[in-house]
Amino acid sequence: MGVVPSGTELSRATTVALLSRLLGDDPDLHALVPSGEYAELSWDGERVGTQWFVYPGRTGVGQLEVSIWDSFPNRPADAYRDEAAPVLEVLRDLANASGGRLIIEEGDVTGAPLDELLDLISVPSVGAPPATRAESDEDYLHRYLAAGDDRLAWLRDHAAAAGTPLRLDFSRESLVPLWQWATGRLEPRAADAPKEKVFLANGSAYQRPTDADLPMWFGRSLFLAPHVWSDESLALIDAISFYALECLRRAVPDLTWRVGHGPDRGYPHEGQPVLAGRGPELEPVTAVIPLAAKVYRVRVPDPTRPAKPPTAEDLRDWFDVALQRAEGA
Repeated sequence: MGVVPSGTELSRATTVALLSRLLGDDPDLHALVPSGEYAELSWDGERVGTQWFVYPGRTGVGQLEVSIWDSFPNRPADAYRDEAAPVLEVLRDLANASGGRLIIEEGDVTGAPLDELLDLISVPSVGAPPATRAESDEDYLHRYLAAGDDRLAWLRDHAAAAGTPLRLDFSRESLVPLWQWATGRLEPRAADAPKEKVFLANGSAYQRPTDADLPMWFGRSLFLAPHVWSDESLALIDAISFYALECLRRAVPDLTWRVGHGPDRGYPHEGQPVLAGRGPELEPVTAVIPLAAKVYRVRVPDPTRPAKPPTAEDLRDWFDVALQRAEGA
C-alpha cells in the first residue's frame, strides 16, 4: 500500500512532517536520497510491524510504499487494528494534504472510511490458514545457491535465442549489455490475470498469480512477491539478480552468502539468502527490483507521473554504488 501523486509530486516537506508522527527524527527520513535510490525506514509497535520506502522525485517525493503486518496474527484483531489505525491515518492525511491517491491492494481507496481501510489490511478470521515455510532457511539457502548455474544457463540460452549472445564473465563491464538486453524483455503481467490473496504467518498478505510459473523465492516474504511481472520477466529478475550479486561477491572477497538476520523484529530480509560480510546485507531480488520498476513505469505509464526512462547503465551503476558501500565498510 502507499501514496502516489495525482499530477505533481508529493511535497517533500509535507511527507516528512506527516511521517514524523510515527518515525520521529529518524535521520533516514530527513536525509536527501539520490535519484534512483530510496529511503528505507521502519516502525514497530507491540503488534504492528511496518517497512516504509520513500522514492524521491525530481524536486519532491515520487512515491511512498508501505508494508504492514501483524506480528501476532493468531491473537484477537482489535489490538492490531488499534495500532494500525495511526499508520493509515498518516497515509490518508498525506494523500489529502498533497492531492495524492491512497492505494491499498492495487485499489484507489482515497477518501474511504478508516474502518474500511483497516478491513483491507486485516487477516480474515475465517478461511485458509496462513502460508508457512516447508523447509529451514539454511536448506533454502543451499537450494537457492544450487540453482545458480541453471539461472546463468537460462540467461545465456534465452539471450542467444533472441540474437543477443551475452558474455557472463562476472565483470562490471558485462552488466551493461546484460541490462540493455533485459530492459527490452521485461513485460508486465496482464492486469486482469487471475491472482489469489495469500497471508503469511506474520499476518502480511501478498497477491500470488494463479496458474503461473513462479521463481522459488516468490512469496517467501512480503517483499518477494512482485506479481506485476510476467512469468518470463520474473525468471529474468531471478537470474539477473543472482548474477549481479555474484559479480559483487567476486569483486569483494569478504562477501559471502548466508541467511539474513537483523536486530529488529521487522527486518525485511530475515531468513532470506543475502550477501553479507561488509556493509549492509544485500538480498538479490529486492536489490534489483527498483531498477525493474523504472522499466515498469515506461511499460505502464501514468500520465500524471512522468517517468525517467531506464538506461543500459542502470545495473552497472547499482553495482558501483554497492561496491563502494562494501569496500568502504
